[in-house]
Amino acid sequence: MKKIIIPILSLLPFFSVQAQFEKNLYTCDEETYDLLKNLSDSQLGKGSIYLFTTTHQDLAWLNHIDACIADRDTLWLTPFLKRLEEDPTFKMDIEQTSIVMEYLHRHPDTKPLFDKYIKEGRICIGGTYIQPYEEMYSGESLARQFYWGARWLKKNFDGYQTLSYFNVDVPGRTLQMPQIMKKAGVNNLIISRHERGLFYWKAPDGSKVRTYTPGHYIYFYNIMAKEDTAAVKELGKESILWYTKYNDIKQAKTVMPAMLNYELSWDQKPVANTLQFKDKWNRVQYIRKEGEMKWEKVNLPKFEYATADNFFNTLDHSTKNLPEIEGERPNVWLYIHGPSHEKAITASRKGDLLLPAAEAMASYRIMTSGSFLSYPSEMLDEAWKAKIYPDHGWGGNGGIMTDNEFRRKYDFALTEAEKQLIEDAGYLASSVNTKAEKGRPVVLFNNLSFARTAPVQFEIRLEEGFAKQLSVQDAEGKQIPVQLSDVKYYADQSIQQAKVHFVASAVPAMGLKTYYVNASTSAAALRPASDQVIENSYYRIELTKGGIKQIYDKEQQTPLLNTAKFLGGEVITMRSFGNGAGEFDAVQQPDMEGFDKTSSHAADWTLLEDGPVYTAYKLRTPIRHAIVEQTLRVYHQTKRIDMDVDLLNWEGVMFREFRLMWPLALGKAEVSYEVPFGALTVGKDEMPGAAGERYYVENKEQHPRGIGNWISAKGDKAAVTMTSSVAVADYLDPTDQPVDYTILQPILMASRRSCHGQGNDYFQPGDHSFHFSITSHQPGSIQREEAGVSANAPLISVYNPIRYAETRLPEEYSFLTLDNPQVKVTALKKCEDDNSLIVRLYNCSGQEEVVHLQMPFQPKAIVHTNLIEEELESVQEIRLGKYAIETYKIKLE
Repeated sequence: MKKIIIPILSLLPFFSVQAQFEKNLYTCDEETYDLLKNLSDSQLGKGSIYLFTTTHQDLAWLNHIDACIADRDTLWLTPFLKRLEEDPTFKMDIEQTSIVMEYLHRHPDTKPLFDKYIKEGRICIGGTYIQPYEEMYSGESLARQFYWGARWLKKNFDGYQTLSYFNVDVPGRTLQMPQIMKKAGVNNLIISRHERGLFYWKAPDGSKVRTYTPGHYIYFYNIMAKEDTAAVKELGKESILWYTKYNDIKQAKTVMPAMLNYELSWDQKPVANTLQFKDKWNRVQYIRKEGEMKWEKVNLPKFEYATADNFFNTLDHSTKNLPEIEGERPNVWLYIHGPSHEKAITASRKGDLLLPAAEAMASYRIMTSGSFLSYPSEMLDEAWKAKIYPDHGWGGNGGIMTDNEFRRKYDFALTEAEKQLIEDAGYLASSVNTKAEKGRPVVLFNNLSFARTAPVQFEIRLEEGFAKQLSVQDAEGKQIPVQLSDVKYYADQSIQQAKVHFVASAVPAMGLKTYYVNASTSAAALRPASDQVIENSYYRIELTKGGIKQIYDKEQQTPLLNTAKFLGGEVITMRSFGNGAGEFDAVQQPDMEGFDKTSSHAADWTLLEDGPVYTAYKLRTPIRHAIVEQTLRVYHQTKRIDMDVDLLNWEGVMFREFRLMWPLALGKAEVSYEVPFGALTVGKDEMPGAAGERYYVENKEQHPRGIGNWISAKGDKAAVTMTSSVAVADYLDPTDQPVDYTILQPILMASRRSCHGQGNDYFQPGDHSFHFSITSHQPGSIQREEAGVSANAPLISVYNPIRYAETRLPEEYSFLTLDNPQVKVTALKKCEDDNSLIVRLYNCSGQEEVVHLQMPFQPKAIVHTNLIEEELESVQEIRLGKYAIETYKIKLE
């Protein structure tokens, strides 16, 4: 027996000095010893490690949406609410309000628990509805994230002001998001996939928000997955950052974050281990090196539960200076939405324009009727919630179900907006004092905040014998060039139905203009057709087999195209191997395998129409796996070229993409594009350097880019602006032996796949339709912003409305006019809280601008509000700082 016991006893001293926790003593290797000793000697040694706990949740990624909602209930929120009840020290974060809404829908009886824990500061809820791809949405759609985020929380939880916005997964940040956040009362941002640390992220107007990134949101989870010895060492290394770079205010409470953010499908052992590790760490008062008996007394920062808001609030007192970073981080995952879900994102982009238009038209009706009763608040609320619901979780496990649900949300929002526009346009048109003796009226509505000269198209049905030709006049009787298409005739050759086209001139900002249609005995003058050449006062356009050879701008006196390698408007296809999202540090580029282009098939253009309003040609070309059909329309009373592209009979072959090429004769042009509430210039407005963590390609080098309504290129003599129906565009030649001049190239679609192991293929079979408009102008002109948006927001027409007995509107009218072209209206709507109107303005310029509002009534007061319509102060004059987004309440009574 002794022979057995003695060897064991002789080993006890050896075991007692191996790396391990022993009550309040921790034995470790020399490196860890030094790390912990230095931590103890630092100011952070007397501070805290704030453990804020949440689970990162795409709306659907681990499974389809309904399954994920159930999992969030049973595996997360219900157990965590119980934990809050059982442990009075526990705190938690919930990244977004949609998760709270869905849980309360399932468990309405838990509302008092949320009230209680929010008031106690033990639950922090993120300030947005979901975690979006920021660059994929318009400025107004991003603003409404905070209506259904921060504002909803205040209204439903007794004034609770959340201070934090979570968007931890997407490797992309849009330029103006700090300003949007700040003006919604949300000061803090939690991201990841960015170099670990703290900084102020700054918007062009100077707004800045504190930003925390753990590197990757999985970082602390991975520490907790390690053995104790490795976990302690990693925390010791992590602490160096927090006591050398931050926590520099003496005598202040110091803090270091530990964000336990995990997904429900991951191994839960690290989550369970966190509680044990926290207790072991907090007991340590002494440390010693392996193999030594001597120990050292230490003060290590203690773990304590916290929320994100707790961390940032403590940081206010512990850290004096944070570095500032300004600019956009181009989204590396942009293929997952626009190119890979073309029809869904097309509906989203239309909704971005039509929902604010529906609000504006409903506001015009308020001004006309003098009553708010007709304003469709509930319908618009539901439409906006649907519009902004799809997040960054496209694809994934059960991805077909998720993608279809996201598309249904966009389609619903768009349909609701269209229905409301039709209803309000009909009411307003019937309220116009039209004159029957002038002809049959067509009332046009412009919902943008600048006067527009733009093409008009509407359908007309006539009684037999009314007219064999038609004419159009304005309210003053001036003849307007008119052109008919798709005409059907009665037996007597009178017009039965047709599409009527003309160019409306100077339609008032946020207003209406009336024209009149009459029978005519004279046919519209035909333009002399020139084979494969289109010429008017703006352009001379040369067509060739497979594309456009040249566009010559007569005003700027310069050619616009360089067709040495690609023709203007030709379509190319390349292999597009990759995923929508994934663990890559740059956008995955296409390659030349299976390359094809329409000019290789050398089809001829066919003249469709040639009249006083426009000339149209059609080109039908086979290309690998599809047919490309293009319609070119050149207008003669406005400087605009339209191109519709139909990708027909697409076979749904995986890993292909299609691009539309516009090679420009501007050299290495300065490229810019629309972003939410702004414009970005490539190479100037991105975050400096690379994002870090695993992203080492410089931000300015990332391409293609997610764009808003337009992308533009500026040379010395001219600028070319293209309005796009698609969300992603490039400007660099993607093919072998790339040229060094700019090629604007919207990416029509791509058949990539989900990066989830059980995810779906984005093959998108069938027909797809796209629309683009091109104009050219002087470099630096406001035409970039105005023409760039205008082509995506056609004038709304009402033909021959039934005139009300009591009419209140003249034939030409503006409901809201601004006297400063640098300032644009992004929203005109009913106030959320009372019977006032809300106007949101954006300053396009880099300097302070003063603007005056001209409306049909004298406001009782104009009150400056924050983004979510909370009153700040009354103003006598509206001043907007550089690139500012400002919101005002117009009080009527």
